[in-house]
Amino acid sequence: MIGSAEQRRHEEPEDARRGWVAPAPADAQEAAADRAMADAERAVASGTASDEQRTGVHRMAGARTHEQRRAAYRRAG
Repeated sequence: MIGSAEQRRHEEPEDARRGWVAPAPADAQEAAADRAMADAERAVASGTASDEQRTGVHRMAGARTHEQRRAAYRRAG
């Protein structure tokens, strides 16, 4: 049993581990995207999201890392 859990842990992305902290945004554009992502996720959760916010959050759904989520959110729909 422990062996299977160990194997599964190695397949997870690094940011799935407890205590992992995402790297700081490299520039102002990344920081703005991170704030927009957080705003969009809060809006979707509360039911007040715009179509653009819902689309961006939907694009992020399959991403595994923070950087992948940011890239997916920023991608033009």
